[in-house]
Amino acid sequence: MKLLFELRPVEHLEASVEYYRTLGLEPLSWPSDDSALLGPAAGEPLIALVRDPAEAALGSGGVYDVGDLDRFYADHADLDWLLTPDDSPLGRYAVFADRTGTAIRLLDPAADQPRITQAHRLIPAAA
Repeated sequence: MKLLFELRPVEHLEASVEYYRTLGLEPLSWPSDDSALLGPAAGEPLIALVRDPAEAALGSGGVYDVGDLDRFYADHADLDWLLTPDDSPLGRYAVFADRTGTAIRLLDPAADQPRITQAHRLIPAAA
């Protein structure tokens, strides 16, 4: 597992983006009307802000790359899956709870998300 970025649920997306701008982070991508990837202007995303009540219920936390998410899901069927793999604006996405109940978010980044680069990925995509 490799940490890609931190996900932070917010109620007011635009106001939150403006706040993080005052801290030196810029919006790198707007994958949907309800999400923004933030980071240094020429860098990789550090934070994903999302306006989603379901994510808010899970709280803030890291988003991890495990390579092929569907294979990881099949190989770890015994985990406490809160959300099974599904398509999202950022790619294939799933969430499981660890033994303490903490949400562990997994993402297999979509090819059309240029800010989540191949160098950022755990396992290189097939050519």
